Amino acid sequence: MGILASGLSYGPPVLRDATADSSLLPELQTRIEEKRDTIDVVPGEGSVLGVWGYLGVLYAFRNKSGGASAGMYKATAAGWTEVDLGTALNFDGTTGNGEMVVGSVLSGAGGASGTVAGVTYYGNWDTGAEGTVVLTGITGTFVDNETLSSPTLSFDTGDVEILKGDTVVGSSSGKTATVKIVTVASGAWSTDDAAGYLSITGNTGTWTDGEEIRVFGAKRALVNGSGQPSSKTLANAYGTQYAQTIQPDGAYEFVNFNFQGEEGTETMYGVNGVDNAFEFDGTNYTEIRTGIAIDTPNHIEAYKNHLFVSYTNGSIVNSGLQLPTIFSTTMGSAEIIVGDSVTGMSVESKDALAVFGRNNTYVLYGTSKDDWNLTTFYTGSGAVDGTVEKMQTTIFLDDRGLTSLGATLNYGDFKQSIISEKVDPLIQKYKDSIAVSLKVREKNQYRLYFNDKTGVAMTFINGKNEGILPFTMSDQIVCAASTEDTNGDEVLYGGFDDGYVRRIDSGTSFDGGAVAAFLRLAYFHYGTPQLKKRFREILLELAADTSTTLNIYPDFNYGDGTVPTATAYDVTVTNDEWTVDDVSNSTLGIAVLDKARARIQGVGENMGILIKNTTTYDKPVTLQGAIVEYSDRGLKR
Repeated sequence: MGILASGLSYGPPVLRDATADSSLLPELQTRIEEKRDTIDVVPGEGSVLGVWGYLGVLYAFRNKSGGASAGMYKATAAGWTEVDLGTALNFDGTTGNGEMVVGSVLSGAGGASGTVAGVTYYGNWDTGAEGTVVLTGITGTFVDNETLSSPTLSFDTGDVEILKGDTVVGSSSGKTATVKIVTVASGAWSTDDAAGYLSITGNTGTWTDGEEIRVFGAKRALVNGSGQPSSKTLANAYGTQYAQTIQPDGAYEFVNFNFQGEEGTETMYGVNGVDNAFEFDGTNYTEIRTGIAIDTPNHIEAYKNHLFVSYTNGSIVNSGLQLPTIFSTTMGSAEIIVGDSVTGMSVESKDALAVFGRNNTYVLYGTSKDDWNLTTFYTGSGAVDGTVEKMQTTIFLDDRGLTSLGATLNYGDFKQSIISEKVDPLIQKYKDSIAVSLKVREKNQYRLYFNDKTGVAMTFINGKNEGILPFTMSDQIVCAASTEDTNGDEVLYGGFDDGYVRRIDSGTSFDGGAVAAFLRLAYFHYGTPQLKKRFREILLELAADTSTTLNIYPDFNYGDGTVPTATAYDVTVTNDEWTVDDVSNSTLGIAVLDKARARIQGVGENMGILIKNTTTYDKPVTLQGAIVEYSDRGLKR
């Protein structure tokens, strides 16, 4: 039956055909098991470290065998395939001749060359930056301290600013290129004498000295020199080329964001707390260098077209505007001191970024480094690491229990801010044993998974908490993700300590194991608390997609053991017997698909009902109502 549809399995749901013979069900069960047998564990050892969806593809991270490094793996029809992280080269000694740009060819003085697939740096390029370039199609070997050069288009007599992304055209040669970076070495656009270099991609040939560089048919500058674009020294190699690797272990967090504002340019970004942040475009993996001394960020968010990463030392750092891999003050980067170990970030309405510390909550206002304004939102109310989830309001776990940013705004750190008050003893028991949190958008649910295979789920309806329910799983989840498939539908995945990635809220079982579920109804006296009653029958109104058996346990007089009671009654829900008359009930306004009847025996002033079910293949059953038949036995004396 499943509690909150928390059973785990693989493959599409398998429905029983009510018109088929009874042999069909075991056949379908066999097919389910055959499908499960094809599922592979993520290669490596230990727990799955992170799981995420990007452009409809599932990725997972796990330590490699031996534990010296971790690997990034892609889910394919043939199983998990390791992602090649590519070859990189560190550099320093940058010049004012232009910058490295994705798509350009980078050459070393010793004869090596390669195409730039990714570039990251910190510091100001024209005064000396340090960074890393990712290269593909490498010929030769880049060596330490050699000069690195790339073709740039020299210009002078600039009177109208050329912008990043402009397509430039030569007035006489007809050659074209796309501008990636504009470097002004002297003069200014405002005085009609700007001169410098255009870092370009997609160049179609050699330009003519002195011809107009046009954008949308209008002159912007003149080509400066013959043989343009010409190779210019951009930086020096700092070390030799190397294969990129990922440090082992870590707790991963991800965000997908389109910083370019163009179709098809959404990119995946991640942090893990033990390594540099990274960018991944589906092919190329680029470690992001921010310049922080211990550059191992633990949380990540995209806000106002800047990439933000946070550190346990109490600071957050933002990238340049629309430049998620560039951390240069001239490009808009800044470091903001929070003063508390950062445990999460969340983009809020009203142009604000919530920054959670362990003990305090902060809000960052503004649009750029010129007007960033970090305010202390509340002192004494923070978030446990890894529990921040953006729902209708942002929900997180504080020392006092589960709360929301809105609740904190209204009530501060008073008890009234706690939205998990009725299960507070359970929450307090596990607040230091959180495995991972998860938001479930389709169900408006916030879930916390604990490190003993248990958890709680909180469901919101119209922004109001409508209840919290504990659940138990058969395997230990250690990371989770709410992602989208290629159709934009929500898909939930969990990474587990046995190395498997499992789809959550899918199928009918716990990875082939039976799901145990129960529902306990409150004791009810049926309007006459002093009247003895003989209870005779329970009629359950149910909706179900497959036949199943429910176990009913009536309990009388608040569990008084002296009251005679039977142990259990079984009822069978049989969808084969459904008819057209069973499909609707206009009086109640709800679907009543089947009725399950249990003859019971018991005497008391009130009765509670426990309904249990354990199954591997049956789909969930929805209880829509219960009708109890009883007769009066007289007043209690």
